Amino acid sequence: GLGGYESRRSRADLLETVSRLSPYLRFGQLSARQLFHAVRDTGLPRNQVKTFSRRLHWRDLAYFQLHTFPQMAWQPIRAHYQAYGWSCDTAALRAWQRGRTGYPMVDAGMRCLWATGWMHQSVRMVTASFLVEFLGISWVEGAGWFHDTLVDADNAINAMMWQNAGRSGIDQWNFVLSPEAGSQDLTGEYVRRWVPELAQLPNKHIHAPWRAPEAVLSAAGVELGVTYPNRIVADLEAARKGTVAALLRMRAEAPEFNDPGGYDLVTLPSGERTRVFTKQELRLMGVGSPRTPPGAPKQSGRAGWGRGAGEVKGRGSNGRGRVS
Repeated sequence: GLGGYESRRSRADLLETVSRLSPYLRFGQLSARQLFHAVRDTGLPRNQVKTFSRRLHWRDLAYFQLHTFPQMAWQPIRAHYQAYGWSCDTAALRAWQRGRTGYPMVDAGMRCLWATGWMHQSVRMVTASFLVEFLGISWVEGAGWFHDTLVDADNAINAMMWQNAGRSGIDQWNFVLSPEAGSQDLTGEYVRRWVPELAQLPNKHIHAPWRAPEAVLSAAGVELGVTYPNRIVADLEAARKGTVAALLRMRAEAPEFNDPGGYDLVTLPSGERTRVFTKQELRLMGVGSPRTPPGAPKQSGRAGWGRGAGEVKGRGSNGRGRVS
């Protein structure tokens, strides 16, 4: 129920951790205002309803963004990101779409989407992050697939989520979700349901079967590359370093869209330019080299030291404009 939403909302393996109201909001069967007042009238303390309530506001933020940038479903709001060199690996894209990447959490989410037209919000972010950060495939491809397959597909929310995942929106996701950690599926039941060929693996290995000893795989009836695909990305760290390096090169080639603090600049419909939040690892100094704070730790794939002052704050950095 709503009282447990704040603490349980990221769990895809448990029942009733999210509301599943998004299709009804999308098609107008449920009024967002009615839902807002219903939440307020529960009398629950703010710390138990704050995220659920914020997602209703982020929903309107998405509509405002689409009104302001009507091409945002296929054109980056940060216009210079159009020059980014996305991968055109159609085999990898197809593997992602069909849940055949070799990463059980990603595959479970994509198979669930194909079978039901719905996916848990936290898993949506895992699959989106994998496509963009590790496969280096355009967010436009992801947005198009989600739009075609989701029963709650909403032009504005879908575009805002994918723009931010693709780093080209008003916000940038200030995190990178691991496709192998399985924090959304602590019991392993989500993967067991949607990737049944791995169902007999113990929890220790169900999200990363390539780390399982041969004896464990054999006992579970798993033969990697035969009964379940090998990973399409063997070295996640190297893959992500490649996508980050490519984006930094692209930014360095468009210095007119880089402010003195290293932030991206976007052009508003009025013609005015304003800076927007840019992840620390993606900021540039005036000479076009990455800006790293003194004493900063090495990047680990979950980089980002927060927002800078004065930028447009999209408030959608988690990609959560959808009430799930």
